[in-house]
Amino acid sequence: MIRYPRMIKNFNAFLDSVSFAGIAETAKLPDVKLQVAKHRAAGMDGAAPVDMGTEDMRSEVSLKEWTPSALKLIGTRKRLVLRPAAQGKVASEADAIIATIGGLWASLNPGELKPGSDVPMKLGLEAEYFRLEINGDEIFEIDILAGKRVVGGDDQVAALRQAMGF
Repeated sequence: MIRYPRMIKNFNAFLDSVSFAGIAETAKLPDVKLQVAKHRAAGMDGAAPVDMGTEDMRSEVSLKEWTPSALKLIGTRKRLVLRPAAQGKVASEADAIIATIGGLWASLNPGELKPGSDVPMKLGLEAEYFRLEINGDEIFEIDILAGKRVVGGDDQVAALRQAMGF
């Protein structure tokens, strides 16, 4: 039997707990990628990947207006919460997705000024914290400063913290 996908149909953005519904135009969740070293030793037929930690994460939000409260985020460590909603064929059911991202608001791109055209503003967040929940189920929580990477309830770096005395 064919199954319909649950597609992201809309989203809201909260910058420092303030809703930007109707103002946020686009947003990008951080890519989650592990830094991998290759290990090949005697007797191995090829290189095997070795987990060396999480690579840098970056998030971005584009706003339709130059809101002073958003402009004042540059250089701060205020949280970004993105709430995309997914829905399948049955329109009465929707998935609540909550992405909480923390870090340093490190870039501001006011765009190109041109008469008669829209000039959205982009803000970039260098992330050090990223938590993703879907319908109340925590998918993962990555906290760079605390040395945590919990995926599906399993803290993948707990043994390292314990070995280092944290």
